[in-house]
Amino acid sequence: MATDDREERRIGDADLMDITRGDQARARSLRKSLQKLSEGLAPGDPLREMAREVLSGRIGLREAARVPAYSEALGERTAQGFRDYERLSPQERREQEAAARAYLAEQKAEIAEERRNRGR
Repeated sequence: MATDDREERRIGDADLMDITRGDQARARSLRKSLQKLSEGLAPGDPLREMAREVLSGRIGLREAARVPAYSEALGERTAQGFRDYERLSPQERREQEAAARAYLAEQKAEIAEERRNRGR
């Protein structure tokens, strides 16, 4: 019997901590990125499928990266991302880097707030 997505297990930040070397903010960011991929890409896109498999816990991220269809799609997207980054001006790069640092700081603040709320 097939289960629908609402009944399936969903991984949490802790499940990605090994990938981020224990950095919970980066694990949360990674999980959110996987969620965006799983929801925002076209049906049939290998990265959408990979993200859904990882988020469901059916496959780990490192294991998924060794699946040929997923690794090829990841390689193509990574190469495109590097090309896009190289086209940025130095100022745009600094702005992107500042935005990334700010985003990670927001994730850390969100995690800290959740911990405070659990302690109540």
